[in-house]
Amino acid sequence: MYIKFPILLMLFVLSALFGPTFSQASFCAQKTHVFYGNGMFNNQRDITDSVGRLEDLLRSKGDLSKDEWIFDVSYNHDEKLFSLFQVYRQRQGESVSNYWRWISGLWLAPDWFQDITLDMAARVDQAQAVRDVDLRSHIQRYKSLLMEGSRVLVVGHSQGNLYANSAYTNLAYDENNLPMEAFGIVAVATPSGRVASGGPYFTRDDDLVINTVRLFYPDTLDGNITNSNTNSDWKNHSFIDAYLDGDQSGPMIINTALAVANGLAWPEPQLGSGPISVTMTWGNEPDVDLHVFEPDGSHVYYANKLGTSGYLDYDDVTSRGPEHYYVVNCESLATGTYRVSVSYYRGYSPETAYVQVQAGDVIRNYSTYLPQAEGWAGDTNPEGVADIEVAGDDVMGYTFTVKQL
Repeated sequence: MYIKFPILLMLFVLSALFGPTFSQASFCAQKTHVFYGNGMFNNQRDITDSVGRLEDLLRSKGDLSKDEWIFDVSYNHDEKLFSLFQVYRQRQGESVSNYWRWISGLWLAPDWFQDITLDMAARVDQAQAVRDVDLRSHIQRYKSLLMEGSRVLVVGHSQGNLYANSAYTNLAYDENNLPMEAFGIVAVATPSGRVASGGPYFTRDDDLVINTVRLFYPDTLDGNITNSNTNSDWKNHSFIDAYLDGDQSGPMIINTALAVANGLAWPEPQLGSGPISVTMTWGNEPDVDLHVFEPDGSHVYYANKLGTSGYLDYDDVTSRGPEHYYVVNCESLATGTYRVSVSYYRGYSPETAYVQVQAGDVIRNYSTYLPQAEGWAGDTNPEGVADIEVAGDDVMGYTFTVKQL
């Protein structure tokens, strides 16, 4: 008889899009993922223009392979004036976290005291992640990529650097011992007093937004670059006009981002990667399970980890995930529908499941509320989260459609 052991994880399913999503791509290789972390008051067009310009400049300068370098956005939703409160809260969180790190670094402090204070700092950063839906999504994506053997570079702008710092710190203290030498940050116009990775930053001396932040938080990193050309942004803060188009800041950002990315280590894969992968985390209850039904009817879960197309290669039974399913390789990808589901196996209070679906080059996050544990009864009828529909072939290419259930 198969005995299911308890798990302590946080299962993460955010609903980012209500309709279907289409993508055509070829996959199955380790890659360098470059994320643009947007600042506040950015609309979707601003973000699209920014990541597009960043990609164009980096590809042109570095002659980067289309297949081996992937550009994406670590999206921070524009919440209008509430974004100002977010920045305040994030800076306050950073101040508390940095205080505990400073205390731990006192040379007179014994080892046990340093361990306790570093743990306090990590708990502050983890609490930040729980409060912020966007940040949880970023952390889960970065964690999956690192465990799959890919490198991650975040080019953060403005508030995007506060998200990048919090994500880095959460991952650095993750119990899976993630390969942080494969994660880098290049900070642009940062309102923070640090770059969590120890990486470089670029802030204009005349950036009025950051200079204003520094009035309230004197530890904000000083301006370190001056442009001689003019731009259309009177605040001298915008990512493209004030920074990428700057005669000094632009080349320095691009050259440095390439150098940091190329200097990142290639991590040893802990998870498999392929044309489809699904990652699950959850909260403090012992055990929530990931289930995937493949097009031919194969049911992949903890008691049947190997399906016709894919494999459940990570079933965490010790705490804090992830559970992970992936299609083994491009040759085993089947056309039809893959149904992603979850089951609350064991626990004592309501739980929320968080699932991140990658199909082709589409990434979607969903959340599912689970009122009570169902034990083995949930194995035969798990809660549906999303359908991944695959069409096409290996000659003309595959098309992926992701639909929330």
